[in-house]
Amino acid sequence: MFGKIELEKFDGLTKMPQEAASAWSAVEGLVGASYKPLIYLGKQIVKGTDYFFIAEQTLITNPPIRRVVTLAIHGFNGEYNLIGDSVEVVL
Repeated sequence: MFGKIELEKFDGLTKMPQEAASAWSAVEGLVGASYKPLIYLGKQIVKGTDYFFIAEQTLITNPPIRRVVTLAIHGFNGEYNLIGDSVEVVL
């Protein structure tokens, strides 16, 4: 499409700290979109811990829509959940 940025094929993040990898499990199996981690940005200690990522989001549409997003995952007592309103489109 004219004027639209064509995203490259990303290999994804192959190595991250164990606690960030555990947090990333929160996005596996989500319905409607899949995510590939590109960059682990860091964490914030709150009541639990928030983990921040830049990721490739692929919406399950026909044709699939690929976007780059930022997102946060909250971890507390060994459970991890995507912070829904944290997903923001970058590209």
